[in-house]
Amino acid sequence: MKRVTITSDETIKTNLVEWLNNASRLNVKSGKRWYKEAQGFTKQIAKRHNIDRYKVAGVVSALSPNNKWERNKIDAEALIKAFVNKQSIESFKVCTYSANKRKAWRMLSDGSVITAKSPKTHAFAMNVGRLSAKHVTIDKWHVRACLLSPGDGIEPVTETVTPIQYRRVEAITAQLAEEKGLKAYQLQAIIWVTIKEAWNR
Repeated sequence: MKRVTITSDETIKTNLVEWLNNASRLNVKSGKRWYKEAQGFTKQIAKRHNIDRYKVAGVVSALSPNNKWERNKIDAEALIKAFVNKQSIESFKVCTYSANKRKAWRMLSDGSVITAKSPKTHAFAMNVGRLSAKHVTIDKWHVRACLLSPGDGIEPVTETVTPIQYRRVEAITAQLAEEKGLKAYQLQAIIWVTIKEAWNR
């Protein structure tokens, strides 16, 4: 089974280029718009509840695993609203793991932050909360795009990466984005939209 550790930088970059080249105009437009809208959401919630924007992004990120984006936004605001109104953590439900709910709550209750030890959620919080163009949210779809070209079709691959391999893929992605005149998160989002469409997911 293909995995990042045994795949060369050149192959990863080539696959990402092919996915980018396969992106339709609509894919490119949607990809560029995705993080802009996510950034707008964190700004709106931060203003509405007088919470630091990065903290809002941290809550969103902590609640994101296995959670659809539209539901993720609902859950994030429900948690923030409950905290601001001095309600308990049990007063609302979220559609992700209980551990993630507690993690998100701690970001508001005791100032916990997502650290680089959790690279994916950290990168996502940096992308949507601090508009960082240097961080890349590498989820299973980005790993799939790194390991498979559009011509490979749907194949099982190892979809997780170690922190070291995460930094490697992030650097390759950021370099390619710079070459293409894109922010790294824009390139990641364009590829995300494109591969999901190709795989009909």
